[in-house]
Amino acid sequence: QLDAFQQRGGGVVILHSACIADRDAGKLAERIGLSAQPDKVGYRHMPFDLRFVARDHPLTRGLPERLHFLDEPYWPLIGDPARVKVLATADVDGAARPLVWTFEKGRGRVFGSILGHYFWTLDDPLYRLLVLRGIAWAGGADLERLTDAALLEAAVK
Repeated sequence: QLDAFQQRGGGVVILHSACIADRDAGKLAERIGLSAQPDKVGYRHMPFDLRFVARDHPLTRGLPERLHFLDEPYWPLIGDPARVKVLATADVDGAARPLVWTFEKGRGRVFGSILGHYFWTLDDPLYRLLVLRGIAWAGGADLERLTDAALLEAAVK
């Protein structure tokens, strides 16, 4: 069903545990770019800096080079990082691990983010902006459509 949806141009957004495949993470990675399988990846609740490595991508436009989070990264992810556009990484166990990416399959688009274990991650207005842009990008909509809503709380403070 997902293959057919993507062939029709459907957009997919994967946040945190939505990338976990209980059986065959390779098959899921073929559809979403990168995935996780509980017995094959590590995870830890930890502070880290999310570093935006694709500074020229429309989804990361205007974001700072780094954002600090306490969340739960997964590593190493299953799938070929060369097949995705890695937007952001974090240093985990001495290596830069991809945590935010885009992927195109057929006419479909995927926005993926490992962040999101804790609700407070979505309280960060810049992360919220990234996710809303990712939703718009995956759906083929205007990326700035929800910018004001994403940043409203930040403007009030």
